[in-house]
Amino acid sequence: MNRPRLPLPPYALAVPLLAGLGSLAFFVWKPGVARSLLTSPRAIGFAVLIGAAVLVAGWLLPRRGARPWLTVAVQAVPVALAFVVAVLPAFRTVTVVDEPPVAAAGERAVAPPVERSGQLTGIDHLASGSVRLLESDAGLVLRFEGLDVEPGPDYQVHLVPGAGREEPDGGEHLGALRGTRGDLNYAVAGVPDSGPLTALIWCRAFAVPVAAATLD
Repeated sequence: MNRPRLPLPPYALAVPLLAGLGSLAFFVWKPGVARSLLTSPRAIGFAVLIGAAVLVAGWLLPRRGARPWLTVAVQAVPVALAFVVAVLPAFRTVTVVDEPPVAAAGERAVAPPVERSGQLTGIDHLASGSVRLLESDAGLVLRFEGLDVEPGPDYQVHLVPGAGREEPDGGEHLGALRGTRGDLNYAVAGVPDSGPLTALIWCRAFAVPVAAATLD
């Protein structure tokens, strides 16, 4: 009696198995990030695309006569891409220390007045630090002080009207987050005269919020 043929030869299961175990370990290590990614259609779509590429390669190449080592090598390519894009940035901690902005008072420079301030809190990510909106000689400056945020891919800084905002829609894009620790300054074009603001750190790669501070 013939045994049923497996959809994939045993050697073609090695990469999917290792990728699955690696993903499980990552999610156990960073459960908050896992919750965040599971709510992101973009992240889910990326994972499905990578998984489909691995499985299709494992099914198609052996049927085309490819050697086992070539099949495994081709399967490893999309997994390596996913690691570089989504996992490696989570290990990259960058410290940036910008000098505080100053304002002139007569003939000497002094600390600029604080327009609004708040404390940074993580959104499914670990984050801490204070955020201040300052009026300096160079104009408005958004300043992170004592920043410590869980690293990840493609973080961007936005200043959004309203309190407790978790999406950048309707706000001002201030640029990429240049470091995950330290003190950082960002020039601000302009803000409403009244009402709270949200300083938002946003993961553009997967369209999820990372951390926010309501500035009153």
